[in-house]
Amino acid sequence: MKKSLSALIIALLFITGPLVAQKQLYFGLSGTGLSSVITNQNNYGLDFEMDYKPTFGGSGNVNVGFDFNNHVGIKLEIGFAKLGQKYADTHMINDTNYEYTRNIKLNYLQIPLLFKYQSNGEVAKFYMMVGPQFNLLLSASQVYLKQDLTYDDYMTVDNLPVKIGEEKITDRFNSLDIMARFDLGVDIHVASNLFVNVGLTMAYGLMDINNSNTQNPLNNPDYDYHASHNIYGGVNFGINYVLPVGSK
Repeated sequence: MKKSLSALIIALLFITGPLVAQKQLYFGLSGTGLSSVITNQNNYGLDFEMDYKPTFGGSGNVNVGFDFNNHVGIKLEIGFAKLGQKYADTHMINDTNYEYTRNIKLNYLQIPLLFKYQSNGEVAKFYMMVGPQFNLLLSASQVYLKQDLTYDDYMTVDNLPVKIGEEKITDRFNSLDIMARFDLGVDIHVASNLFVNVGLTMAYGLMDINNSNTQNPLNNPDYDYHASHNIYGGVNFGINYVLPVGSK
């Protein structure tokens, strides 16, 4: 998959190369404050699920964009994102209530390729962007507590005992997640070769993020497994420099 991403980037450069002298090329930096959700929590085959809690993260990236004309363009971003999910709940065992909390942290390298449509405007242009986003997992960790102590029950994975509350859990997730990305916002030109953008961003994961070995590690025939997906939404802000390569 990494070879495919490299080929995609190279193809993008070849496509935009001969057009640079005709239209508009820009480079920028942006950051996003976001709220994330993991659908269908995977509790490793245990017989309860915990309540979801609001979970906040963020992302930052560098980007390059090319406008083919006044309305249509493409934008490639490369950046880092913090996603995940928090949970908290109580569960009764033998007439005793136990408190559980769990905080999953997923760190991704994000590479979206977005197709852009924008309105007319001298100073402000409204835009819409849509496209695929490739998320490469860098690391995954959790804080999983029972009665404020690390949850030290064990499950069996590949015939080996694994502590459910282990902190480092990168190997429990798939290394790649492909998301569908959709953005809305406005580009505000503050100078002839400089503009800022403010907008909303939303993305939905198309792949199961859970590794196949941990989808039902207890081999419970009554466990009704459902795939887990990343979802996030947020507000982004960016600043972009336009190269003086031609007029529009």
